[in-house]
Amino acid sequence: MNRLFLIILLFSVSCTKFGKNMTVKGRVLNPITGEGISNVPVIIYRSTLDYPSGSKRVKETTTDSDGYFEISKASLSKCYLTCHVTEVGDYYPIGWEKKDDVPLFDAFTISVKKGKTMHADYYAVPYGNLQINNTSCFDSNDELKIYRTHSIPSFYDDVPNPAIYLGCVNQTGNMNKAPMGWYKYSGTVTKNGIVTPKKDSIYLNEGETKVWNINY
Repeated sequence: MNRLFLIILLFSVSCTKFGKNMTVKGRVLNPITGEGISNVPVIIYRSTLDYPSGSKRVKETTTDSDGYFEISKASLSKCYLTCHVTEVGDYYPIGWEKKDDVPLFDAFTISVKKGKTMHADYYAVPYGNLQINNTSCFDSNDELKIYRTHSIPSFYDDVPNPAIYLGCVNQTGNMNKAPMGWYKYSGTVTKNGIVTPKKDSIYLNEGETKVWNINY
């Protein structure tokens, strides 16, 4: 047998059968609509002290038109996978779906295991713009207390939860960038000594601008 051919054959076998490629298959998508996000870079890094950043890119792919991807690499130690969804649009990154068989280092990083084929999906949601106004207070003894939730459990902004407003406060909020989805609140209004339960919701679409008036 040709010696060069034998060397190539042995190298090929060592990278597949004995090297046990590591593979990750999955999808990058908006979990609210179920739509895939295309052209997103999905990258395998290797932790190494030889680079100032502490890591080196060893393999990269991009998602297809429906958000699907598959990436493989001959087994290396200390490898992890990330998704760069903010490079293709204005998205709120939620991170990798937390499945029992996916070894997450954190919400945005998967530890890639030698010789394993893993399935993992990455979630991200586009933004809209939302302004919240508190209106129609009656006098200095009024109180508004509301708890707010979002379709994305991990999303928090700089508004306290619950938000409590004491006294006569008609507040015009700032127009803030906010992830699309349902925003809901429940709580109570104390006005003129009468306590009234309050509950409301509003849906924000991708790229939409909305004003949410909460009747104090």
